[in-house]
Amino acid sequence: MRGRGLAKVALALVLSACGPSLGDAYERSFAAGRRAHHAGRYEEAARAYEQAARDAKRVKDRDEALFLVARMHDKRGAHVEAKAALARLASVSPDGPRAARAAFEQAHLEIEHGDAERGWTMLLEATRKYPRNGLARPSVKRMIAHQQERGGDEAVLAWIKGPGRVLRGTEVEENLDYEGALALERMGKLVEARDALLTCARAHPYPFGSLTDDALWRASLIEEQLGNDQAAIAHLRALLAVRESSHMTGSYERPRYSPAQMRIAELYRDKLHDHATARRELHKLYANHPSSILRDDALWAEARLAKEDGDKSDACSLAELLRREFPESRYAACAPLVCDEAKPLPGGKTCADYIAREVRGDEEDAPSDDH
Repeated sequence: MRGRGLAKVALALVLSACGPSLGDAYERSFAAGRRAHHAGRYEEAARAYEQAARDAKRVKDRDEALFLVARMHDKRGAHVEAKAALARLASVSPDGPRAARAAFEQAHLEIEHGDAERGWTMLLEATRKYPRNGLARPSVKRMIAHQQERGGDEAVLAWIKGPGRVLRGTEVEENLDYEGALALERMGKLVEARDALLTCARAHPYPFGSLTDDALWRASLIEEQLGNDQAAIAHLRALLAVRESSHMTGSYERPRYSPAQMRIAELYRDKLHDHATARRELHKLYANHPSSILRDDALWAEARLAKEDGDKSDACSLAELLRREFPESRYAACAPLVCDEAKPLPGGKTCADYIAREVRGDEEDAPSDDH
């Protein structure tokens, strides 16, 4: 045991010797800045971080300290000093690790506490220069929202074709295309909007596009408004076609996948009145989307369709499967509504009234055998 303890001490000494030496002065001043920061003494924190920047031995440490100087001034409402600190950081380290964040922060401060028009220009330039930064895509949305406030969706489209064109060919080009399509949709130009969304999805396909699924989803909604139900289904199938299976830790699931599968089933059920296909599509959601919160909804909807179709055996099998797989589901107590053989749940738990009313409403709307 003693030998093992000595080995651990030796390893710790070796690792500490290999680590970067930040310098005692830097560590003291930076720690002082953090203490003042967390205590809400922002002016004191700014002075300490200033000292840390002077004491830093590495560029990344100096830039982080200078960035925090600006942040402290901003927190205490000293926006002129905050802008000056960010300008100094941009001057001394134009290509440093905090350059992109500083550029976006400068723009936001100018918009909110300075020359707003100049700030919007600065924000566009920061987005053009640093399109891969995590703030670039939200900045596009903010600039689009600003144009909409100024002049509506016509102004949005004009900006995309005008000043916003400098973002073409960058990682945020997809955002321009998508926002332009949404503007067309809001203007009621549904066919143009649908075509723009489909163009966006094709130009930025999975797995590279971050808005591919959203574009196909919205295109399907527009097709449904236009009465093109089969086309709506086709877009949803295109959304799901690239879905990958993960057999290891992690998942390739995207938020639109199971809702898209559900909408396919609903379109067959409600618009095309094809119960057989709707039932198959509902079962796909249960079987192929194991992480979806819609699985019990799909089984319940499938069981209800089976009952409507007079398929007692399937309705009862589905009701039993739902109870077995999802005993805590809100539909578990409702099994007797779709299967006469299903027994009430122990403990007196009953089906919610709103679900029972839905089922009774379906029965009242169903065509009579006399007709």
